[in-house]
Amino acid sequence: MSDTGDGAATDPFVTQVGWLIASAGGKDQLVSRSGGLVSARTLDNWMAGSYPRTKVTGAVRDLDDWARTEFPGYPEAAGVPALVDSCGPFRGATAAGLAPSLAPAGEPAAELPPPAPRRRRLPSWAFMAAALLLTAVLSSFLTALAIGEQGTAAPAAEPTIGATDLVDLPLPSTGDGTLVEEEAGSIGANTFADPRTLSGRGAPVPPHTTIQVRCRYYAPSVPSVSPDGFWYLIETEPWNGLWTPANSYMNGDPPGGPYLHNTDLAVPVCR
Repeated sequence: MSDTGDGAATDPFVTQVGWLIASAGGKDQLVSRSGGLVSARTLDNWMAGSYPRTKVTGAVRDLDDWARTEFPGYPEAAGVPALVDSCGPFRGATAAGLAPSLAPAGEPAAELPPPAPRRRRLPSWAFMAAALLLTAVLSSFLTALAIGEQGTAAPAAEPTIGATDLVDLPLPSTGDGTLVEEEAGSIGANTFADPRTLSGRGAPVPPHTTIQVRCRYYAPSVPSVSPDGFWYLIETEPWNGLWTPANSYMNGDPPGGPYLHNTDLAVPVCR
């Protein structure tokens, strides 16, 4: 069972792929629902940062076109540009600027997509990014003001932090009504208000503590939650509403091993 660091993925293309995988309920589900437009191995490579760097490939275009039809909210819900706008010659774009980067020296100019269609998309992305940025800045300011009026800041490890108070985009929070018991491993488990950014750290779950979880959510934000990338939404007090990495739990494996399961698939997918 592994521990979880504090780093987070910030690459727009990786973020957008992660959103699609999470919305589909996992990599295999996305492969199946898309009719094999992309393979699980390709998704693994993309999530690891190995995606098209010099041009927008047919696989990226096909998945982008399919997602626009099948996933309401794509691409805006992930808070970053669409797949075709965040890889190839556009891989330098960010959710804040959204200006396509120039191709590296020596790359054929013919690989750049026609400029006119891209310019028509940029204003809507720019307005959305500006709105998200303004929301984050305003939230930080109000939080700092409230802390200043109270004279003291809340403890860093307060386990009662609300899971939806610290993010701009809401997280899924329901399963199928089934609660599943999970036992923490020998080093315990960390908890966070948001598994995507690792913000809002809560009190850790002690080693070998049994808790109830509501559902599981795919958020491969840090390497230590690999290879599955799932998090559990905790139901048990005092961690209720916080998220904890699935691979920090026994997941049905016996004490002393062998440890074969990084995720308990009996836990329903969060909706």
